[in-house]
Amino acid sequence: MVNIYELALTKIYGIGVKSALEILKNLGSAQALFNENEKALRTIFKTRERTINDILNKTMFNQCEQEIEFMNKYHINSYFINNKDYPKRLRNIDDPPICLFVQGKGNLERERVVAIVGSRNATDYGRIMTENIVQELKKLNCIVISGLAYGIDSISHRSCLAKHIPTFCVLGHGLDMIYPKEHFSLAQDMIEEGGLITEYFTKTKPSPYNFPKRNRIIAGLSDLVIVVEAAKTGGALVTARLANDYNREVLAVPGRYGDKYSEGCNFLIESNRASIVSDMYSISRVMNWEEVPQTIELFKDEYKGKDLKGNEKKVYEIIKARKEINIDDIAIESSLALNDLSSVLLNLELNDYIASKPGKIYKII
Repeated sequence: MVNIYELALTKIYGIGVKSALEILKNLGSAQALFNENEKALRTIFKTRERTINDILNKTMFNQCEQEIEFMNKYHINSYFINNKDYPKRLRNIDDPPICLFVQGKGNLERERVVAIVGSRNATDYGRIMTENIVQELKKLNCIVISGLAYGIDSISHRSCLAKHIPTFCVLGHGLDMIYPKEHFSLAQDMIEEGGLITEYFTKTKPSPYNFPKRNRIIAGLSDLVIVVEAAKTGGALVTARLANDYNREVLAVPGRYGDKYSEGCNFLIESNRASIVSDMYSISRVMNWEEVPQTIELFKDEYKGKDLKGNEKKVYEIIKARKEINIDDIAIESSLALNDLSSVLLNLELNDYIASKPGKIYKII
C-alpha cells in the first residue's frame, strides 16, 4: 500500500514519471522531498515556483487522505513506482504511471498476459473471433486485459468470465465509478477473478484525453496484444502502436477488403506491425507457448454444458446422450428448422462443446 507522501508526489505540478524517479534516486523517498526546506527545493527546481509551492504547502494532502480512506474501505491495492510489488512488465516501459490502483482478486504477475482490443462497433465476425481467441487463451493459461468499452472489449471480458479466465480492465477514470455505466455489473463480476485498474484518483471523470493515455497501461501490462477489429483510426491502433514501441508482440485478425472495421487490422498486417491470426494456433506459434493441462474440475463431463441455455442446451444434451449423431436426427429430436439448427451447431462448435465429422455427424468433445 502506498503512503500519503507517495500519493502526494503524483499530485505535484510539473512532476512526471522521469522527474519522480530522479527525485527518488537522489532523495531516497517521497517523504524526503516533502521534508526539504525552501532553499533545498530551489536548488532542485530552480524557478519552478508552482512546483516548489505545491511541495511546501502540501495542499494535496487532504485529497490524498481521502484517497487512502477510499482504498481501505473498498479493499483497493496500490502500487508505487519504486516499490518491489509494482508490476514488473509496467515498470519496464518508458512512461509507466507513478502510482497504480487495482481493485480485485486477480494476479497481474501471471506468466502469460494477453490484451484483446478492438472496435466499439463489433460485428458478428468480431464477436465469434473474440470468443474463439479467448477459448484458445484458456488452453494457454493466460489472463486477459482490455478496456471495458463497448464492442470487442466487453465481449472479451464476458467470454473470459464464462470460461473462468481472470480478466482485468484498465479504466480512464477513478475507481469510484464505472464508464460506460451499462458495464457496472460486468465490472463487479470481474473483481472476483480479475480486477479493475487505473492510475487516476477518485472523482476523475472519463475525459476523452484519458482513454488514449490508459492504452499504454494495457500495452505495457501485456506480453501480447491482439487486435480483433479496428478502423483505420481509434484506440485499438494506438494500443498496437504502443505495444510495438514496448517490444510487445502484436497479432491482428484479418478481414475482408472494404470492411470498415477490418481496415485497421489489415493495415497492421500489411505494414508488418502485426502478425496475422491465420488460425487459432497463431498465438501459441508466435509466443512459443505450450498448452497447459486444464484442471479436472473445470472440464469433467458433468460440469461441461451447464452454462448453456435454450436451444444450445437442448441440442448439446441430444448429442451428449447419443455420443455421435447426424444433423438430420438432431433436427428430428430437437424439432428445430435446419437453418436454426445449423446456427446452434456452429456456436457449439466454435465454443468447443462439440466437434463435426464427415457426413454432418456431431460428437461431444
